[in-house]
Amino acid sequence: MEADALCLLEKTAKTRLRTLRTQTKLCRKQFSEEAVHDLRVAMRRLLALVDFLNFFAASPALRKVRRNLKAHLDAFDALRDTQVMLLETSQRLSELPEIEPFHRYLQKTEKQLLRRAHKDIEDVGNAFAKPIRAAVKSLHSLSVDVFAPVDDAYHTVLSRLAMVDPANVATIHRVRIAFKRLRYSFEVVQPLLTDMPEDLPAQMHSYQTLMGEIQDAEVLLRTLEEYASRPRKDGIDISSVREFYERVHRERVDVYLQNMGSVHSFWRATPQAKFPWQEAAGILTESEEVCGEETSTSSEYALAGSSEAPQEETMPAHTDAEAVAEVVTVGSDPEEQAAAETPVEEASETVSVASQREEGSS
Repeated sequence: MEADALCLLEKTAKTRLRTLRTQTKLCRKQFSEEAVHDLRVAMRRLLALVDFLNFFAASPALRKVRRNLKAHLDAFDALRDTQVMLLETSQRLSELPEIEPFHRYLQKTEKQLLRRAHKDIEDVGNAFAKPIRAAVKSLHSLSVDVFAPVDDAYHTVLSRLAMVDPANVATIHRVRIAFKRLRYSFEVVQPLLTDMPEDLPAQMHSYQTLMGEIQDAEVLLRTLEEYASRPRKDGIDISSVREFYERVHRERVDVYLQNMGSVHSFWRATPQAKFPWQEAAGILTESEEVCGEETSTSSEYALAGSSEAPQEETMPAHTDAEAVAEVVTVGSDPEEQAAAETPVEEASETVSVASQREEGSS
């Protein structure tokens, strides 16, 4: 691996391990909503680095670290969802007074989840450092493209984006899972992208937020349905609350669908392609520069009439019939036809192994 990339990964590992230790201590010392949020962010960033390293140097020890981090994050998910719903319902109390009983229900739920979360924080250990440092050290002898995990994550996003069905919100959620992996992988290599737009990270965050707001509405509707199915003594009708959030949900889906295509401005289409911002600026890649130099050299030979000019073989011209036959042959390739005819359910199997691991444990 190149020295700059290796140095970056070593620095990133050191910083993220230290941040997790610091946030864990702070959360134990002063347990609060903000402290829990910061701890979850620290865990997610370290988990992203583990996924990044797993792409190059997978090991049983590194997989164990991932499982432990994911287990801690899962333990906080219900608390995070409840706190998001509490914030939402508290802002609707004046315009939607029927929501007050549901709001009180969420407050009770939060207290229970806070007690569980407090216990889980005590179990957060410091056994992550050794496997992560060993994985980074193993990269010294490897010749790899540090952007490859981001390319892989982006390919998965595009694959799932092509299968989005507005009538099936679960397809948007699958894009969200893949995009989170893309964004966190991107953050690892971000310091190496010296020519990218300054607001690109903010754009990616906003794109993820669009999908996150849909998921928040989904969770709220499910929780509301669960609450409505409980035995009730107050006799309050919450159908108006459900209708309100069903409308909010539809509006959020529409907003995302309108902005769905902006993902193409975040990363390069293939490992050989230019980044979108380079295309906009007309910047050449290294291969294009080499190609340009070769073309220029050939032109100089031609203009000078030099006998040393490289000679190109004269290929026999195709007849029209031969050209048509060639097109028919290429177009009738069985594998290409099978790929084109692959149904949506089978197409989802084409995502990378790394991406399947991510979704399976999310």
